Amino acid sequence: VHYTTRSAWVDVKGKTHNNRNEQEAKKILHDLKRFCDWANQQKETYTVAVLTFYKAQEKVLRERLRSLPKNNQRYSSFEHKGVWIKLATVDYFQGQEADVVFLSMVQTYRDGFMDSPNRLNVAITRARYQLVIVGDQHYFMKKSRSNDLRSLARHHDSQQRKKK
Repeated sequence: VHYTTRSAWVDVKGKTHNNRNEQEAKKILHDLKRFCDWANQQKETYTVAVLTFYKAQEKVLRERLRSLPKNNQRYSSFEHKGVWIKLATVDYFQGQEADVVFLSMVQTYRDGFMDSPNRLNVAITRARYQLVIVGDQHYFMKKSRSNDLRSLARHHDSQQRKKK
């Protein structure tokens, strides 16, 4: 998977239900598989973190990650094509890092747990090389009540416009 910037936003118009967003989980697994295919051809070993703010979304992501070959009994550590994948909530992952981070934003109608500068800072600073934010960019740009979340979404929107 090739992203044009070190920090990319993948816009997914999913639906939030009970702090779960199936469409985001599906997109993350799709992009993760593509990354693992690429990484498998490299001489280096990569680590990936799949993060979310919500336990319910962590469960959805776990179900998806368990669908990878030989991972059906795993809980938070997965392996696919030589890539080590760690699944966690943002709070749990504090103090850790990974080469690539996929961050599932989940929400499409409220800010919830993300309306915390410290929590948001942890979420967006865990990637050594690539951060991939997955979520409804329009919601966070236009409807979020958090200045930090609006700024984050607008920053990525302006980056995407520059690349076109």
